[in-house]
Amino acid sequence: MPWYKALHRRNFIAPGWPVEYGGMGLNPSRHLIFIEEMEAMGTPWLHDAGVRNLGPAIIAWGTEEQKAYYLPRMHAGEHIWCQGYSEPSAGSDLASLQCDGRLDGENVIINGQKIWTTSAHVATHMFGLIRTDRSGKKQEGISFMLIDMSLPGITVRPIANLGGHPDFCEVFFDNVVVPQSCILGEVNQGWKVARSLLGFERIWAGSPRRAMKVLRQLRRELETQGLLDDPLWADRFAKASFDALDAQDMYTQFADLVRTDGKVGVEISALKIWSTSIFQNLSEMLLEVTGSRSTLSTSGEDDLLAPYYESRAPTIFAGTNEVHLNILARSVLGLAKSE
Repeated sequence: MPWYKALHRRNFIAPGWPVEYGGMGLNPSRHLIFIEEMEAMGTPWLHDAGVRNLGPAIIAWGTEEQKAYYLPRMHAGEHIWCQGYSEPSAGSDLASLQCDGRLDGENVIINGQKIWTTSAHVATHMFGLIRTDRSGKKQEGISFMLIDMSLPGITVRPIANLGGHPDFCEVFFDNVVVPQSCILGEVNQGWKVARSLLGFERIWAGSPRRAMKVLRQLRRELETQGLLDDPLWADRFAKASFDALDAQDMYTQFADLVRTDGKVGVEISALKIWSTSIFQNLSEMLLEVTGSRSTLSTSGEDDLLAPYYESRAPTIFAGTNEVHLNILARSVLGLAKSE
């Protein structure tokens, strides 16, 4: 939290936000440079879906009252956000969600469950998709809601990840009363907001930063063991480096799309697939080189086993890579769906 506060004081917390909302107004190319320089100095990654994903959505879809209330508190770290999308029967097929929101005067009464909600156990707020109408198609009748996690009727149960840390959670709603003023966008039109936010999320899910960090670790290990002079490892490392640089170039191109018109097409799936696959491949190479020295550590760059664990989840969240391959096959290549 002291690091978060220090970034907030310098307006470094949200580099890509417009200046009038406390950001630096950086375009995607400069934003990427900013991230790279921060990582090169060994600064910690701030795991908050609010600044990264929700902030741009509120700027794009929020009322002036919502912007004035939520953005400053998000920027200052007073509000820490988690994302309430997935449910036990609605993961990659997110539009099948069933968490119920009954409109009652000026309020919405929420009942149901969310799962795999990252950091819900420490979050003060959730942005979630709630079904407020069941009469139309499954993409219709969904509202995008901003929910205070301290409201009566909310129960959070942590789920341990592979490393034994409670990163994920299941969240239960039992007659939770949320004002309709906490709906972002229009009632029953939350899918539009979610699609735009998923564009932001998949930009970040496709960020090459994690792969580049492991690439630096891998290079140090190869140099230490004298393996960069080995033809086999030199060839493998060169290929991995080019793959990571390709992901970086692709990331910059998609980030430019967001900057110019705020719209990201289905082609964003290619970025998510490529970057997360490269991250996974590099983590496996690092494990192969370090062998029995691969252990969990609290000292950042010396943490040689954590990348292997951490690289499993990104191929699943924000839509599994298999689902994204199907999206590209149908929507970009025009292949027919198999029966």
